[in-house]
Amino acid sequence: MVSLSFDAYLKSIQKNLQKGSERSHYPALKNLLDDPAQGIDAVIEEKGNKAGIPDFTVKRRDLLVGYVEAKDVGLDLNQIEKTEQLQRYLESFPNFVLTNYLEFRWYINGKRRLNEVLAARKSNTLALKNPEKIAVLLEQFLNYTGEIIKSPEDLARQMARLTKSIRLAIATALSLENIEGELHQLKQGFSEVLLPNLNDADFADMYAQTISYGLFAARVGHAQNPGGEAFTRRTASTYIPATNPFLKRLFNRLIRES
Repeated sequence: MVSLSFDAYLKSIQKNLQKGSERSHYPALKNLLDDPAQGIDAVIEEKGNKAGIPDFTVKRRDLLVGYVEAKDVGLDLNQIEKTEQLQRYLESFPNFVLTNYLEFRWYINGKRRLNEVLAARKSNTLALKNPEKIAVLLEQFLNYTGEIIKSPEDLARQMARLTKSIRLAIATALSLENIEGELHQLKQGFSEVLLPNLNDADFADMYAQTISYGLFAARVGHAQNPGGEAFTRRTASTYIPATNPFLKRLFNRLIRES
């Protein structure tokens, strides 16, 4: 269950209304989502949008649950939905919540599932409206476990969505990194070995596809060795076939840098 009462949440939001930034309300939203008893932790992404990801990454015992993007109190979410940023997020992140702290919208695979308003704002006063409905929305978001893969087509769609989210993060990070950074050095290596004159967009796409394929290969390898270590990003390279040394080296490098 959502761990903080909505009354306490709204009091915190109202107290910080004068600060004029959505970031001032991050702790209140984190407290609303966090549930230590269930192992749920809403991680505030300090670099946030600059890293190509939403404001919160929500995990349950270190396993990814979903993402939350928070806009300033009372902003029109209909307009936010139309922005390029939100379109990228909806395309890339399968379990996603958009909020302006008073209204919450939950999306699965880019499609809105639920939309509820917690409180109305009159001047700097917040009036509680639908706490039960918001509780249901957040519970469904936090308990979402993904869609069951029933066919090769389902698998292809899920892998495509994963690849798009990785591509978005890489493209954003690359645009912010200086020419001597790790990603630029890796891009140069790809250009020298695989494709001359590689531009940033093509590199982000190629790198994302490589990572997705590597994760798939590792997951298959893990399934064939059920008695081994638990499958995590840190153990993934263990399960990549020895016949693909390039992928093994790449994943080992990623682990060292994470």
